[in-house]
Amino acid sequence: MFESIGLFLGAFFDALIGPNLFVPAEPFLLAAGYQLYDGIITGVIMVLLGGFLGDQLSYLAGRKFGKPVQQKLMKWQPKTRRAFARCRRLMATKGAYAMTFARLLGPVAWVVPFMAGSQKVSWGRFTLYSTIGLILGAGQFILWGYLLAAGVEQFPLLDTIVSMVSEHQYSLMAIAATAILAWIGYAFQWKKLVPKVSAFFLIAMLGVNYSHYFWYADNFVDAVPTETVTPVSLTYKVYPGKSPFFDAQGVNVLYVGESPRTMMNELGWLENQTFSRNDIDWADYVDLLKGQTPPVSDLFWNERPQDMAFQLPGDLLKRSHIRWWQAGIDKDLNQPLWVGAISYDDGLKLTMYSGIITVLHSIDPNIDAERDELANMINTQLPQLSTEYYQALTPLAVDDHHDYYSDGRVLVVSDNEISLANVSP
Repeated sequence: MFESIGLFLGAFFDALIGPNLFVPAEPFLLAAGYQLYDGIITGVIMVLLGGFLGDQLSYLAGRKFGKPVQQKLMKWQPKTRRAFARCRRLMATKGAYAMTFARLLGPVAWVVPFMAGSQKVSWGRFTLYSTIGLILGAGQFILWGYLLAAGVEQFPLLDTIVSMVSEHQYSLMAIAATAILAWIGYAFQWKKLVPKVSAFFLIAMLGVNYSHYFWYADNFVDAVPTETVTPVSLTYKVYPGKSPFFDAQGVNVLYVGESPRTMMNELGWLENQTFSRNDIDWADYVDLLKGQTPPVSDLFWNERPQDMAFQLPGDLLKRSHIRWWQAGIDKDLNQPLWVGAISYDDGLKLTMYSGIITVLHSIDPNIDAERDELANMINTQLPQLSTEYYQALTPLAVDDHHDYYSDGRVLVVSDNEISLANVSP
């Protein structure tokens, strides 16, 4: 249901005058075609409905505000008189053509419904031709999405688009509600419109945050990985969301054995609760904050949230912490293999996370320092374990795709009798 709402909002904002300068409909239309291939018709219905309502509102906005806006613009910039005259002539002589084929002519589609309203084109005439144009314009991308879905494994971008829409659905709904409120307030000339809209948006996003963490974070079906893996076959990146649009964080520890929990406890690390693995309510959250052990936000490795998380004693703003995921069974050693991401929380920041805008810890980009400190702790306190380094990646620098820098080495922890260093990948 909510994936369809996300598609509706994308098509709606693409058709609505103003937001359509920034919101492209193509990804949403392709995603609807992709769903249609799987027998889901609701996506197609929702993108067509969103485009239709967006056109209608743009037409009504032009009918109500078009003339005054044009007059003010021509008074401010007299050279625009000829442009508006040409547009009026086009609507008068070839209006049916313009309204029908605007969506096939690129940016022209942004303004045609608004201009049709401002030129007092009858509602019935506009609705007829714009609906035909909507079916033609949107239909071509829906068809492409349907055809591409037949070989979707060759086009992972489509999966990514669907995942992105699904993940951001609640934020999209909050933005849509805010935009509608702003439009209503502007139309009725509300006093103190900006503070009112800003307060509404803030409350809406707080509601999105609350529902994400306390209602939906633990709504997933998980299965323990049982496939055989090797260090070279693993992915050494984790993401603050299921879609790879987010900047990656680094996996920099491997553990060979049944579970790293015993090791972490013996080293004095405190096990954290997580929103995905624990049923945390508001009272629990406050108690954890008082205990200086706030819940750990989820990171996703191969679209799975961490199995467990730990921190060293610290405060609410600064702490060392590590997340662990079971990766599978090591092919050569026939032992469970775990991947870990260790880093240092250094203050707070406002950021995009798993489809919402929220406040999270700011991560120190030098993840190698925490990795090496963990190795020193193990070597000093747990001599029965061995530590080695595996060159998993080439050195990485902070860029548009990474929030960290690293020499690319991964700490490998195992029993002294087990060694990955001499195991061929």
